[in-house]
Amino acid sequence: MDKSARQVNRNFNQLKEAKAMSSLTTISNVFDIVENQKSSFNDVLSCDEITWAKESQFAVQQLQKNSFLNGIAWKNQDSLRNAIINVASIGISLNPASRHAYLVPRDNMVCLDVSYMGLKHLAESSGSIEWMQAKIVYANDTYLNNGVDKPPTHNQQTFGIKGDAVGAYCTVKLPNGDYLTEEMDIEALLYIKSKSKSTTGTGAAFSPWNTFPEEMMRKTVVKRAAKYWPSAKGGVSRVSQAINIINEHEGIAEEEPIFTEETKAELDKLIANDSAFSLCAFMFGKSEEEQTALFNSFAKGEVSSNKKKLRELTSVGYNAWQEFTVDVRAYIECEDAHSLKSELLDFSIYEKKMLANLLGEPDTTKLKDLLK
Repeated sequence: MDKSARQVNRNFNQLKEAKAMSSLTTISNVFDIVENQKSSFNDVLSCDEITWAKESQFAVQQLQKNSFLNGIAWKNQDSLRNAIINVASIGISLNPASRHAYLVPRDNMVCLDVSYMGLKHLAESSGSIEWMQAKIVYANDTYLNNGVDKPPTHNQQTFGIKGDAVGAYCTVKLPNGDYLTEEMDIEALLYIKSKSKSTTGTGAAFSPWNTFPEEMMRKTVVKRAAKYWPSAKGGVSRVSQAINIINEHEGIAEEEPIFTEETKAELDKLIANDSAFSLCAFMFGKSEEEQTALFNSFAKGEVSSNKKKLRELTSVGYNAWQEFTVDVRAYIECEDAHSLKSELLDFSIYEKKMLANLLGEPDTTKLKDLLK
Protein backbone atom coordinates (compact mmCIF):
# COMPACT_ATOMS: atom_id res chain seq x y z
CA MET A 1 0.00 0.00 0.00
CA ASP A 2 1.51 3.38 -1.04
CA LYS A 3 1.80 6.37 1.25
CA SER A 4 -1.27 8.20 -0.07
CA ALA A 5 -3.43 5.09 0.29
CA ARG A 6 -2.22 4.58 3.88
CA GLN A 7 -3.07 8.22 4.65
CA VAL A 8 -6.60 7.85 3.25
CA ASN A 9 -7.12 4.69 5.29
CA ARG A 10 -5.77 6.41 8.42
CA ASN A 11 -8.11 9.38 7.88
CA PHE A 12 -11.06 7.04 7.37
CA ASN A 13 -10.36 5.21 10.63
CA GLN A 14 -9.98 8.48 12.50
CA LEU A 15 -13.32 9.63 11.13
CA LYS A 16 -14.99 6.40 12.29
CA GLU A 17 -13.49 6.81 15.75
CA ALA A 18 -14.65 10.44 15.93
CA LYS A 19 -18.18 9.49 14.94
CA ALA A 20 -18.19 6.67 17.50
CA MET A 21 -16.99 9.02 20.24
CA SER A 22 -19.59 11.60 19.21
CA SER A 23 -22.30 8.95 19.38
CA LEU A 24 -21.20 7.87 22.86
CA THR A 25 -21.13 11.47 24.03
CA THR A 26 -24.61 12.07 22.65
CA ILE A 27 -25.98 8.98 24.38
CA SER A 28 -24.37 9.99 27.64
CA ASN A 29 -25.76 13.52 27.44
CA VAL A 30 -29.25 12.35 26.46
CA PHE A 31 -29.23 10.10 29.49
CA ASP A 32 -28.18 13.06 31.64
CA ILE A 33 -31.04 15.21 30.33
CA VAL A 34 -33.55 12.47 31.05
CA GLU A 35 -32.02 11.60 34.42
CA ASN A 36 -32.30 15.23 35.55
CA GLN A 37 -36.10 14.95 35.38
CA LYS A 38 -36.34 12.31 38.11
CA SER A 39 -37.47 14.67 40.86
CA SER A 40 -40.07 16.46 38.69
CA PHE A 41 -41.30 13.12 37.37
CA ASN A 42 -41.89 11.70 40.85
CA ASP A 43 -43.55 14.92 42.06
CA VAL A 44 -46.43 14.60 39.54
CA LEU A 45 -46.62 10.81 39.30
CA SER A 46 -50.32 9.83 39.15
CA CYS A 47 -50.17 6.05 38.84
CA ASP A 48 -48.43 3.36 40.89
CA GLU A 49 -47.91 1.24 37.76
CA ILE A 50 -45.46 3.81 36.38
CA THR A 51 -41.93 3.96 37.81
CA TRP A 52 -39.04 6.28 37.08
CA ALA A 53 -36.55 3.42 36.77
CA LYS A 54 -38.44 1.88 33.83
CA GLU A 55 -39.76 4.98 32.09
CA SER A 56 -36.38 6.75 32.07
CA GLN A 57 -34.89 3.69 30.33
CA PHE A 58 -37.72 3.60 27.79
CA ALA A 59 -37.23 7.33 27.09
CA VAL A 60 -33.49 6.93 26.52
CA GLN A 61 -34.08 3.92 24.26
CA GLN A 62 -36.49 5.89 22.06
CA LEU A 63 -34.07 8.78 21.80
CA GLN A 64 -31.16 6.48 20.91
CA LYS A 65 -33.12 4.76 18.16
CA ASN A 66 -34.24 7.97 16.42
CA SER A 67 -31.43 10.36 15.47
CA PHE A 68 -33.92 12.99 14.26
CA LEU A 69 -35.78 12.89 17.59
CA ASN A 70 -32.44 12.96 19.40
CA GLY A 71 -31.40 16.08 17.51
CA ILE A 72 -34.64 17.89 18.37
CA ALA A 73 -34.19 16.89 22.01
CA TRP A 74 -30.82 18.66 21.98
CA LYS A 75 -32.17 21.80 20.37
CA ASN A 76 -35.31 21.95 22.48
CA GLN A 77 -34.51 20.35 25.82
CA ASP A 78 -37.50 21.98 27.54
CA SER A 79 -39.85 20.06 25.27
CA LEU A 80 -38.13 16.79 26.22
CA ARG A 81 -38.52 17.65 29.89
CA ASN A 82 -42.22 18.45 29.42
CA ALA A 83 -42.84 15.24 27.50
CA ILE A 84 -41.23 13.12 30.23
CA ILE A 85 -43.19 14.92 32.95
CA ASN A 86 -46.41 14.34 30.97
CA VAL A 87 -45.70 10.60 31.12
CA ALA A 88 -45.88 10.81 34.91
CA SER A 89 -48.83 13.19 35.19
CA ILE A 90 -51.01 11.10 32.85
CA GLY A 91 -49.75 7.77 34.18
CA ILE A 92 -48.97 6.19 30.81
CA SER A 93 -45.97 4.01 29.93
CA LEU A 94 -43.43 4.44 27.13
CA ASN A 95 -42.90 0.67 27.10
CA PRO A 96 -42.74 -0.18 23.37
CA ALA A 97 -44.30 -3.59 24.02
CA SER A 98 -47.48 -1.95 25.32
CA ARG A 99 -47.80 0.51 22.41
CA HIS A 100 -49.53 2.99 24.69
CA ALA A 101 -47.36 6.08 24.23
CA TYR A 102 -44.31 7.37 22.35
CA LEU A 103 -41.93 10.31 22.25
CA VAL A 104 -42.32 11.86 18.80
CA PRO A 105 -40.82 14.86 16.95
CA ARG A 106 -43.46 17.44 16.16
CA ASP A 107 -42.98 21.07 15.10
CA ASN A 108 -39.37 21.17 16.39
CA MET A 109 -40.42 19.79 19.76
CA VAL A 110 -40.31 16.43 21.53
CA CYS A 111 -43.92 15.55 22.28
CA LEU A 112 -45.67 12.76 24.14
CA ASP A 113 -48.07 11.01 21.80
CA VAL A 114 -50.68 8.66 23.28
CA SER A 115 -52.10 5.97 20.98
CA TYR A 116 -55.74 4.90 20.90
CA MET A 117 -54.55 1.77 22.71
CA GLY A 118 -53.14 4.05 25.40
CA LEU A 119 -56.46 5.88 25.77
CA LYS A 120 -58.20 2.51 25.98
CA HIS A 121 -55.83 1.41 28.73
CA LEU A 122 -56.36 4.60 30.76
CA ALA A 123 -60.16 4.29 30.65
CA GLU A 124 -60.28 0.55 31.35
CA SER A 125 -57.75 0.64 34.18
CA SER A 126 -59.69 3.45 35.88
CA GLY A 127 -62.90 1.43 35.88
CA SER A 128 -64.70 4.06 33.82
CA ILE A 129 -65.43 1.41 31.17
CA GLU A 130 -65.17 -2.39 31.08
CA TRP A 131 -63.85 -2.64 27.55
CA MET A 132 -63.52 -0.68 24.33
CA GLN A 133 -63.14 -1.43 20.66
CA ALA A 134 -62.47 1.03 17.85
CA LYS A 135 -62.88 -0.12 14.25
CA ILE A 136 -62.81 1.21 10.71
CA VAL A 137 -65.84 0.67 8.46
CA TYR A 138 -65.07 0.07 4.78
CA ALA A 139 -67.23 0.48 1.70
CA ASN A 140 -67.81 -3.27 1.30
CA ASP A 141 -68.75 -3.83 4.97
CA THR A 142 -72.30 -3.73 6.29
CA TYR A 143 -72.89 -1.58 9.36
CA LEU A 144 -76.05 -1.10 11.40
CA ASN A 145 -76.58 1.22 14.37
CA ASN A 146 -78.80 -0.66 16.85
CA GLY A 147 -79.61 2.25 19.15
CA VAL A 148 -78.08 4.01 22.14
CA ASP A 149 -77.84 1.09 24.58
CA LYS A 150 -76.79 -1.66 22.16
CA PRO A 151 -73.56 -2.30 20.25
CA PRO A 152 -73.75 -1.91 16.46
CA THR A 153 -73.80 -4.79 14.02
CA HIS A 154 -70.66 -4.68 11.88
CA ASN A 155 -70.15 -7.39 9.29
CA GLN A 156 -66.62 -6.92 8.00
CA GLN A 157 -65.21 -7.86 4.63
CA THR A 158 -62.21 -9.45 6.36
CA PHE A 159 -60.64 -10.89 3.20
CA GLY A 160 -60.77 -9.72 -0.37
CA ILE A 161 -61.50 -6.17 -1.48
CA LYS A 162 -62.53 -4.01 1.48
CA GLY A 163 -63.09 -0.79 -0.45
CA ASP A 164 -62.25 2.65 0.86
CA ALA A 165 -62.71 3.62 4.50
CA VAL A 166 -66.12 5.29 4.94
CA GLY A 167 -66.04 5.89 8.70
CA ALA A 168 -65.01 4.69 12.13
CA TYR A 169 -66.75 3.88 15.38
CA CYS A 170 -65.91 3.27 19.02
CA THR A 171 -68.03 1.04 21.25
CA VAL A 172 -67.54 0.71 25.00
CA LYS A 173 -69.24 -1.44 27.61
CA LEU A 174 -69.97 0.39 30.85
CA PRO A 175 -69.68 -1.17 34.32
CA ASN A 176 -73.51 -1.33 34.56
CA GLY A 177 -73.75 -3.39 31.34
CA ASP A 178 -74.86 -0.58 29.02
CA TYR A 179 -73.13 0.12 25.72
CA LEU A 180 -72.13 3.44 24.20
CA THR A 181 -71.17 3.89 20.56
CA GLU A 182 -69.70 6.94 18.87
CA GLU A 183 -69.55 7.13 15.08
CA MET A 184 -67.72 9.42 12.65
CA ASP A 185 -68.06 9.35 8.88
CA ILE A 186 -65.07 9.81 6.62
CA GLU A 187 -65.81 13.52 6.08
CA ALA A 188 -65.65 14.18 9.83
CA LEU A 189 -62.41 12.18 10.14
CA LEU A 190 -60.76 14.00 7.23
CA TYR A 191 -61.81 17.33 8.71
CA ILE A 192 -59.89 16.49 11.90
CA LYS A 193 -56.94 15.41 9.76
CA SER A 194 -56.97 18.78 8.02
CA LYS A 195 -56.68 20.52 11.40
CA SER A 196 -53.55 18.61 12.43
CA LYS A 197 -50.26 20.54 12.17
CA SER A 198 -48.50 17.28 11.33
CA THR A 199 -50.13 17.20 7.88
CA THR A 200 -48.65 20.52 6.77
CA GLY A 201 -45.14 21.71 6.07
CA THR A 202 -42.03 19.85 5.05
CA GLY A 203 -42.70 16.90 7.37
CA ALA A 204 -46.22 16.21 6.11
CA ALA A 205 -45.13 13.00 4.37
CA PHE A 206 -44.15 11.58 7.77
CA SER A 207 -47.36 12.63 9.52
CA PRO A 208 -49.03 9.66 11.26
CA TRP A 209 -52.14 10.62 9.30
CA ASN A 210 -50.22 9.68 6.15
CA THR A 211 -48.10 6.81 7.49
CA PHE A 212 -50.71 5.20 9.79
CA PRO A 213 -54.08 6.59 8.64
CA GLU A 214 -56.21 3.80 10.14
CA GLU A 215 -54.62 4.18 13.57
CA MET A 216 -55.29 7.92 13.48
CA MET A 217 -58.92 7.35 12.49
CA ARG A 218 -59.34 5.01 15.45
CA LYS A 219 -57.69 7.47 17.81
CA THR A 220 -59.86 10.32 16.53
CA VAL A 221 -63.15 8.51 17.15
CA VAL A 222 -61.92 7.31 20.58
CA LYS A 223 -61.12 10.91 21.54
CA ARG A 224 -64.65 11.95 20.52
CA ALA A 225 -66.25 9.00 22.33
CA ALA A 226 -64.38 9.68 25.58
CA LYS A 227 -66.51 12.78 26.15
CA TYR A 228 -69.50 10.54 26.90
CA TRP A 229 -67.84 8.04 29.22
CA PRO A 230 -68.97 8.17 32.85
CA SER A 231 -66.61 9.80 35.29
CA ALA A 232 -64.44 7.68 37.54
CA LYS A 233 -62.27 8.96 40.35
CA GLY A 234 -59.00 10.03 38.74
CA GLY A 235 -59.83 8.06 35.60
CA VAL A 236 -61.56 10.22 33.07
CA SER A 237 -59.38 13.16 34.15
CA ARG A 238 -56.32 11.17 33.02
CA VAL A 239 -58.00 10.38 29.71
CA SER A 240 -58.99 14.02 29.28
CA GLN A 241 -55.47 15.16 30.11
CA ALA A 242 -54.01 12.76 27.55
CA ILE A 243 -56.45 14.01 24.88
CA ASN A 244 -55.64 17.64 25.65
CA ILE A 245 -51.90 16.95 25.30
CA ILE A 246 -52.47 15.15 21.98
CA ASN A 247 -54.62 17.98 20.63
CA GLU A 248 -52.11 20.60 21.76
CA HIS A 249 -49.14 19.23 19.85
CA GLU A 250 -51.29 18.29 16.85
CA GLY A 251 -52.54 21.87 16.72
CA ILE A 252 -56.17 20.86 17.17
CA ALA A 253 -58.24 23.20 19.30
CA GLU A 254 -59.83 21.63 22.34
CA GLU A 255 -63.47 20.94 21.63
CA GLU A 256 -66.05 22.76 23.68
CA PRO A 257 -67.43 20.61 26.51
CA ILE A 258 -70.75 18.94 25.77
CA PHE A 259 -72.30 20.47 28.88
CA THR A 260 -71.22 23.00 31.47
CA GLU A 261 -70.67 22.46 35.17
CA GLU A 262 -73.78 24.55 35.81
CA THR A 263 -75.86 22.26 33.59
CA LYS A 264 -74.60 19.16 35.41
CA ALA A 265 -75.29 20.79 38.80
CA GLU A 266 -78.85 21.59 37.72
CA LEU A 267 -79.42 18.00 36.61
CA ASP A 268 -78.12 16.65 39.92
CA LYS A 269 -80.36 19.04 41.86
CA LEU A 270 -83.49 18.08 39.92
CA ILE A 271 -82.80 14.37 40.44
CA ALA A 272 -82.06 14.83 44.14
CA ASN A 273 -85.33 16.78 44.60
CA ASP A 274 -87.40 14.26 42.58
CA SER A 275 -88.52 17.17 40.36
CA ALA A 276 -90.06 15.04 37.62
CA PHE A 277 -91.99 17.89 35.96
CA SER A 278 -88.98 20.23 35.72
CA LEU A 279 -86.52 17.43 34.93
CA CYS A 280 -88.53 16.33 31.90
CA ALA A 281 -88.52 19.88 30.51
CA PHE A 282 -84.84 20.29 31.36
CA MET A 283 -83.81 17.20 29.39
CA PHE A 284 -86.20 17.95 26.53
CA GLY A 285 -84.44 21.28 25.97
CA LYS A 286 -81.07 19.62 25.38
CA SER A 287 -79.68 18.37 22.09
CA GLU A 288 -79.45 14.64 21.53
CA GLU A 289 -75.68 14.85 21.98
CA GLU A 290 -76.04 16.74 25.28
CA GLN A 291 -78.74 14.35 26.53
CA THR A 292 -76.45 11.39 25.88
CA ALA A 293 -73.53 13.04 27.65
CA LEU A 294 -75.65 14.00 30.69
CA PHE A 295 -77.17 10.53 30.83
CA ASN A 296 -73.66 9.10 31.19
CA SER A 297 -72.22 11.81 33.43
CA PHE A 298 -72.66 10.04 36.75
CA ALA A 299 -69.70 8.91 38.82
CA LYS A 300 -68.71 5.27 39.15
CA GLY A 301 -70.93 3.56 41.73
CA GLU A 302 -73.84 5.89 40.98
CA VAL A 303 -74.35 5.13 37.30
CA SER A 304 -77.06 2.46 37.48
CA SER A 305 -79.13 4.03 40.26
CA ASN A 306 -79.07 7.53 38.78
CA LYS A 307 -79.79 6.34 35.24
CA LYS A 308 -82.78 4.37 36.52
CA LYS A 309 -84.06 7.34 38.52
CA LEU A 310 -83.55 9.68 35.55
CA ARG A 311 -85.59 7.41 33.30
CA GLU A 312 -88.38 7.06 35.87
CA LEU A 313 -88.58 10.77 36.68
CA THR A 314 -88.55 11.73 32.99
CA SER A 315 -91.43 9.32 32.30
CA VAL A 316 -93.47 10.59 35.25
CA GLY A 317 -92.71 14.16 34.24
CA TYR A 318 -93.85 13.64 30.67
CA ASN A 319 -97.21 12.30 31.82
CA ALA A 320 -97.56 15.32 34.11
CA TRP A 321 -96.80 17.62 31.20
CA GLN A 322 -99.51 16.00 29.08
CA GLU A 323 -102.09 16.65 31.78
CA PHE A 324 -100.83 20.18 32.38
CA THR A 325 -101.03 21.03 28.67
CA VAL A 326 -104.71 20.00 28.60
CA ASP A 327 -105.41 22.42 31.48
CA VAL A 328 -103.49 25.24 29.78
CA ARG A 329 -105.41 24.76 26.54
CA ALA A 330 -108.66 25.01 28.51
CA TYR A 331 -107.51 28.30 30.08
CA ILE A 332 -106.54 29.61 26.62
CA GLU A 333 -109.91 28.67 25.19
CA CYS A 334 -111.68 30.48 28.05
CA GLU A 335 -109.21 33.38 27.78
CA ASP A 336 -108.53 32.99 31.50
CA ALA A 337 -105.42 35.14 31.71
CA HIS A 338 -105.46 35.24 35.52
CA SER A 339 -105.19 31.42 35.86
CA LEU A 340 -102.52 31.26 33.16
CA LYS A 341 -100.36 33.89 34.87
CA SER A 342 -100.77 32.05 38.18
CA GLU A 343 -99.79 28.68 36.70
CA LEU A 344 -96.79 30.04 34.78
CA LEU A 345 -95.53 32.49 37.41
CA ASP A 346 -92.36 30.63 38.41
CA PHE A 347 -91.70 28.80 35.14
CA SER A 348 -88.05 28.45 34.10
CA ILE A 349 -86.93 29.13 30.56
CA TYR A 350 -86.73 25.43 29.72
CA GLU A 351 -90.24 24.84 31.13
CA LYS A 352 -91.60 27.65 28.95
CA LYS A 353 -89.94 26.08 25.90
CA MET A 354 -91.41 22.69 26.77
CA LEU A 355 -94.90 24.15 27.03
CA ALA A 356 -94.58 26.00 23.73
CA ASN A 357 -93.50 22.80 22.01
CA LEU A 358 -96.42 20.80 23.41
CA LEU A 359 -98.99 23.52 22.66
CA GLY A 360 -97.85 24.21 19.14
CA GLU A 361 -99.52 26.85 17.04
CA PRO A 362 -101.82 28.74 17.18
CA ASP A 363 -102.14 28.10 20.94
CA THR A 364 -98.63 29.36 21.75
CA THR A 365 -99.32 32.71 20.08
CA LYS A 366 -102.71 32.99 21.87
CA LEU A 367 -100.96 32.24 25.18
CA LYS A 368 -98.42 35.01 24.62
CA ASP A 369 -101.18 37.49 23.80
CA LEU A 370 -103.10 36.60 26.97
CA LEU A 371 -100.01 37.03 29.11
CA LYS A 372 -99.23 40.56 27.83
